[in-house]
Amino acid sequence: MDKEQMRSLLEVSVEAVDYIAAVIEHGTDDPAVSELMDNLRRIAAAVEAEMQGADGLLQKVYLYARNIQASMEELQHDSSLFARVFSCEIRPFILEIQRLWHLAAEVLSDEGRRAQQQAALMQAMRDLHTAPQSEYPYDVTIVLCAYNKLEYTKAAVESIFAHTDFSSGRVELITINNGSDDGTREYFESLPHAKKINLKYNILGFNAVQYIAEGRYYVGYSNDVIATPHWLDQLYAAMESDAHIAQAVPTCNEEGVSNDQGVPVPYPNTFAGLERMQEFAAAHNHLNPTLWEERSLLMPFLAITRTDVYRMGLVDPIYTRAEFVDDDLSTLLRRTGWRQLLLKDTFMHHFGGVTLGTDRCNAVNNSIVEMRSVYYKKWRVDAWDSRGVFIGAEDVWKWHEFRVDERVLVLEPRFGHLACDLFNAYRRSGYTPHMTAAVFDKRYLPDTDYLFDETAAAQHIGDIPVQGRYDIISAGCYLDELPLGDVFADLERLYERLAPGGMLLLPVRNPGSAYELTYIMDTGGRDIYCSGNEVKPWRAIPYRPLLRAIDVHPYLHRYKVHSMVYHEDAPVIEHMKQLLSRDGNMSSDATLDLSARMFFLGVFKEA
Repeated sequence: MDKEQMRSLLEVSVEAVDYIAAVIEHGTDDPAVSELMDNLRRIAAAVEAEMQGADGLLQKVYLYARNIQASMEELQHDSSLFARVFSCEIRPFILEIQRLWHLAAEVLSDEGRRAQQQAALMQAMRDLHTAPQSEYPYDVTIVLCAYNKLEYTKAAVESIFAHTDFSSGRVELITINNGSDDGTREYFESLPHAKKINLKYNILGFNAVQYIAEGRYYVGYSNDVIATPHWLDQLYAAMESDAHIAQAVPTCNEEGVSNDQGVPVPYPNTFAGLERMQEFAAAHNHLNPTLWEERSLLMPFLAITRTDVYRMGLVDPIYTRAEFVDDDLSTLLRRTGWRQLLLKDTFMHHFGGVTLGTDRCNAVNNSIVEMRSVYYKKWRVDAWDSRGVFIGAEDVWKWHEFRVDERVLVLEPRFGHLACDLFNAYRRSGYTPHMTAAVFDKRYLPDTDYLFDETAAAQHIGDIPVQGRYDIISAGCYLDELPLGDVFADLERLYERLAPGGMLLLPVRNPGSAYELTYIMDTGGRDIYCSGNEVKPWRAIPYRPLLRAIDVHPYLHRYKVHSMVYHEDAPVIEHMKQLLSRDGNMSSDATLDLSARMFFLGVFKEA
């Protein structure tokens, strides 16, 4: 079957399901429906045969075609389910087949069309900011997806019904049995909600539910999550607080999530611990917007998302092995001006790893390298090097007393992790600073709109347009990554831009740490991501000469240092000490040189 034949076949299928949907909506009898259903069955069989052995998106097309036939077989046994099975399964599956086939056959296969599609998506995302608000029958759609693990599914469902107010009619529940064979389907059938999707064959990354979700906000809910008091009310309140918030996620037990999104808990991650968990959550879950954190990147175990944003098709199918999907989505949201929130006032429990299964979890390491390269090729920056994450930043904000109407300048914020940390520290203190970004690498210019009040493009420190004085000047990269000329001349320029009582806070890499030295010996270079045959230069600023020079500087000498030492470096440090010491002993300064990967340098201007 050639492309034109497949395209025509799918167009006919969509016309057929739209016709049948109209018949169901009007509640009329139409003899044409039976003939159309027979045609759809034959088309599904033809698509299955055509796509057998395919991979990537076309494998999903194959699986949807098989599931359509399975749904039709079910209707032969129980025709009373026709309206539900057609509306929740057959029609959405047909629509998703057409979308996926178009992407695979006509977009992703052509670099030009791929670029056009990405540009159109980003423009549509920007246009949503000013688009008229649509009307929705529900405030929220909760979509619970399960693949086996019935005991976890039951616990999730029971918690949802215990802690969610369905009585108002403003919340709908949709369940998805994604190919389970352990009684999950029968359990879902016993529940009182109307919309139920049953897949005989598991489809990883199932997305057809977008065609039947009718809430203003969409909550993707895995079967290893436990709801808690006020969970949905608080997620909803956060989304309603600003029309420019695309998604928000709650916090959970720290072993259930990465990206510093979890919190320590006083109970075990077991079914036996759930009673204590609910007590902990009841004490924790009190609406407090000062605990809402701006994030440049979210890795949701559960998220509430604007449905109009969700329907844009946020999961890019080029990530065929699941890794870096969250990085990609967060990049899309940042670069189209959408905010992402972590709600530290809302706690839920996450067992972790249940929905995807153990095989998927074991395969993670095998796909990271491949998908990291896919991300780099798409966005032209590295997903990890660009985050601007500096562990320990929360310890140094206390060096400055936040006040009302303060102004902050962040040099090269990149994705903005450190800038978000600083903004959140202000928020916890009850203030909102005026945020300015100075971007030197133009690749990161699109990453500032979601957080910063203004952005200035520059080539060097001296080129930054002067806009008054700043109470804090910091950086989203290491000092050696800034476009410095004369190091001290540029530090002096930054100091001059501080307001009285201001702080210059810079992350400084230690090029002589055991971590850095080991990496250089192993690879011949610094830990900087390169794709293919790329060769990236790097430079180092020796930190002891830097501090000695600051010590004797006429006004930069008012400074503090906060060093970061990692426990996992201890074995390497001991090995290095044996290699580098001549008599088996090393001075405390030399030991610190090996131990500290980096430090925060804070320079203070007198009030």
